[in-house]
Amino acid sequence: MQHTREIITLQFGTYANYVGAHFWNQQEANFVYARDDGGSQLDDAKEEQLPQNDVLYREGRNDLNQVTYTPRLLSVDLAGTLGHLPQVGELYGNYVPLLQEDTQTEDALQRTKQDAEQSNLNTDGELDVLQQPTAAISEYQQDLLRNQVNTLDKDYKLAESCNSWADFLYARYHPRSFNVLPGLVRQSDVQTLATHAAGVELWQSADFNEEFCDRIRLYAEECDALQGFQLLFDIDDGFSGMASKCLEHLNDEYSRANFTLPLHYPRNVSYAQADARTSLNIRVVNSVLSYAQLSEQANMFTPLSTLTTIWRNNTLQSRQLPGLQWQADNLYQSSAVLAAWLDTMTLSYRLRQTPETLPRFCQRISAAGRTMTAAAMSLPLGMQQKPQDLIDYLDEQANGTMLAQLSPGCEPGTSHLLQMIVARGIPQSRLKRPMAQAGKQLQMAAYGCDSVSQMLQLYYQCAYHGSMTHATATPLPLQTQLPFPYEMFDANIDSAGFRLPLNGERKAGTRVMSAPVLAALQNSSKLGEHLEALHAQTHRVQLAKLQSYAQVALERDEYETALDKLLEFRDNYEDSHYL
Repeated sequence: MQHTREIITLQFGTYANYVGAHFWNQQEANFVYARDDGGSQLDDAKEEQLPQNDVLYREGRNDLNQVTYTPRLLSVDLAGTLGHLPQVGELYGNYVPLLQEDTQTEDALQRTKQDAEQSNLNTDGELDVLQQPTAAISEYQQDLLRNQVNTLDKDYKLAESCNSWADFLYARYHPRSFNVLPGLVRQSDVQTLATHAAGVELWQSADFNEEFCDRIRLYAEECDALQGFQLLFDIDDGFSGMASKCLEHLNDEYSRANFTLPLHYPRNVSYAQADARTSLNIRVVNSVLSYAQLSEQANMFTPLSTLTTIWRNNTLQSRQLPGLQWQADNLYQSSAVLAAWLDTMTLSYRLRQTPETLPRFCQRISAAGRTMTAAAMSLPLGMQQKPQDLIDYLDEQANGTMLAQLSPGCEPGTSHLLQMIVARGIPQSRLKRPMAQAGKQLQMAAYGCDSVSQMLQLYYQCAYHGSMTHATATPLPLQTQLPFPYEMFDANIDSAGFRLPLNGERKAGTRVMSAPVLAALQNSSKLGEHLEALHAQTHRVQLAKLQSYAQVALERDEYETALDKLLEFRDNYEDSHYL
């Protein structure tokens, strides 16, 4: 009997939950309940080319005996980030529904009180009900609760109005998923949980550790064949310390593969009682301590950011993806870019009947201790509307520069690298023309390829000298309708995500509803330069002057040990080491 190879996902930090919200929205958008004429994008997809949702999701039942289908997820964040969402979730009846009239809400509160008293929840027979002020709820969420979301015409201006990832979350989580740190309230201008060491301290506290580890265990016990963990975390603040200790726990207790994604904020982070220069130093120390742990605990980790540089970034210059425009420091928009990469890349081990597993996925390109990899993506892919085929598009891209890096400072080059490529949204019908109409395509070696993955593999074999590429493809495109920030697409991108020829523009009022994507994970000896750059930043750090770290008693020896581990890890990327 073939079991579902389950994966548990963990998200530590506000930005990680922004990325996670977009990621889980994508999963919901890709659900296939029936194969009918209503899904033209699915007509070209075989069963094995669709995602196996049970890898990331679990089935349950609520108090009304209704079937629920929720992510196998644990999310950790500060108080104040859930917004209108109840900490117990919205599927199991343990909260008063929103958007009711005042009288209806009062009646619901009274019923809740009576139910609690009848259940003998207190010994005195009387129960006081304290109602907290209602959290602001975005217009999108209001329409979602009314089942009146307009994905075609209405502009919810989420890029301007979004104050939390809860404002655009479409997916619904299990009550076990939300983990709010007690006593730590989100602030808009200062990191509440500032340092890696503070995060370690919080993880080790009995109040948090016992309950959180129990929740991991409950998910694991529900699995028939747990294959590993996906872990996203904010590396610029104290959530990096929590994630590092969590990785230790996962390795000690479960010995399963983990794919870890350190996320850098798309804006400069401020810390309490620290000027701009000191804040940058804290950011560097957080990264050093995190990398030291990741080098030992992660099966594979991939730093992600939409910025061109990190650590001491005063300009906040953003990466450029042809066909996309976003505000560099906008959490809602930038996190959607990173989530698009994550959703596409992980399809490699989430497609139905794929032989790929998470452990094998990590092992393919992290040989010889090179567990740090680089991310790259093309969104949208850049292909024109028909009649351009993939074979013609790749012929135009002979220099191998389709991809934009999403791991700052990680430039793997175009020779002697290992990489995994995932393409989505390219129909088989757009591969090449029939022989009778092929014309000059017949003269290309790629015309002998019978699939998108074969053609991409041949392309990279020719474009990247001495490299090894593993390619996967599915016709299923990235879903870019609400709540994805569709406004990021340039006017020369059509509604299906293809480029309009001759500088044409999309019809006014028409939105991009889906897009083809190319995502990559890459590894080469040149990634050692990223580690060297981080170590070079530490020469400007005076640990004794970092008050935030002084408050949590970070030992100088511990910091020096982390620096030594960083240099040892960098040695793995020497050419002589690999050869």
